[in-house]
Amino acid sequence: MRKLESKKAQHTKHLVLICSGNANFYVLLAHILASEGFQTMLVSEEEVVDQAVLRPATAIILDSAEDSELTVRTCAAIKANDVTSRIPTIALVSSGNERYYLALLKAGVDENFVRPVSPARLLAYLGSLPNNRANDKQPTHPASEEAAETFGELRLEPGRRLVRYGDEDVQFGAIEFNLLRCLLEAPGRVRSRLELIEAAWPSNRYVQPRTVDVHVGRLRRELERLTGHPLIRTIRATGYAIDIDYGSD
Repeated sequence: MRKLESKKAQHTKHLVLICSGNANFYVLLAHILASEGFQTMLVSEEEVVDQAVLRPATAIILDSAEDSELTVRTCAAIKANDVTSRIPTIALVSSGNERYYLALLKAGVDENFVRPVSPARLLAYLGSLPNNRANDKQPTHPASEEAAETFGELRLEPGRRLVRYGDEDVQFGAIEFNLLRCLLEAPGRVRSRLELIEAAWPSNRYVQPRTVDVHVGRLRRELERLTGHPLIRTIRATGYAIDIDYGSD
C-alpha cells in the first residue's frame, strides 16, 4: 500500500497549467487529468508566464474558445520567455477557427487540438511527453529503446527527442524531431513536402504544405541556434535538404 501511495505521489508531481476563461470547462478538464494523476492549475493569459516560471509545469493548455487572437499572443509570450519556452504548449482550437492553426504554429505552439477534443487523445499526448516518462521512475526495457544516432557532430537520442551538439543540447517536439530524422536519413538529398508529411505526421491527419514550411522553419532556427550553422536548405518548389559536415577522414 505504501509503495502504491509513493508511486502516485511521484506521478502527481506533473503539473498542467490550464489557461481558460471558462471555469466549467476547466473543472471538467481538471477532473479528466486528475484521473491520470496530473495536477492542474487554472491561470489567466496575463499570469500564465509568471506562474510557469514559478512552478515546474509539465505542459500548458491554452483554451482558445473565448478569444483565439489572445491565445496566439499568449502562446508567443510563453515561447519568448527563456524559462517557459521549452514547456510543451497545447492549444485547444474551436471548430470553425482552424484559420488560427497556422498563426499558433508561428507563435510556437507544440500541438493543436480541435474542440471537442477526445480525452484519450489529449491524455495520450501528455503521457508521451519526455518529462513524464523521465519522472515516472518506471522500469525501463533497454531492448525496446532506440539507440542514439550520430550524424557528424549531431547526436540524436530518440527516446527523449534530444539533439546534442558538443556540450549543448535541445529537446524537440515530436513533429520537428521526426522531420529531422527524415532529413538525416539521407543528408544532402532533397525531401519533398509529401515525404516529410508521411514521416512526421499521423497517417490520418490532413496536413497542408504551408504547415510543413512552418515546422521546418522552427526546426531550422533551433538547429542554427544549437550549432551556429544553417544546416537546412530550401529547394524552391521542391522541398528541403540537410547538409551535415562529417569532417575529413
